[in-house]
Amino acid sequence: MDTAVPGPPVGYLPYGDRKPYVVADTLAALKGPTRGVVSLPRHLDWSGRADYDLSRPSRLASMYKVVLSEAGTVQDLCTWLDGELLLEVWPTLWLPPQLRRRWEERFPGLAARTVAA
Repeated sequence: MDTAVPGPPVGYLPYGDRKPYVVADTLAALKGPTRGVVSLPRHLDWSGRADYDLSRPSRLASMYKVVLSEAGTVQDLCTWLDGELLLEVWPTLWLPPQLRRRWEERFPGLAARTVAA
């Protein structure tokens, strides 16, 4: 009896390799909110919990993960993320490996923070 599980079709790419993650041009361009309660627009967060209290580290990290994962334009990133806060929370973010790699290739300082954490 053959118990082999068939593999993916020839040319198949995992979702993370097909998803067009957006990366900012510079961290300095990220001038989003740094405090208060932020309500993300539905095109970024359709979870029903789109309000993020930035004074709560877990909610701040959740918001950054959502924006990084779902941004369709650099403008989304610039509007909702802050470069300095991104540097702070980067080591704690649970991100798809492809997304993390793209950001760390563009900004080696992020990779250094991950290693140091």
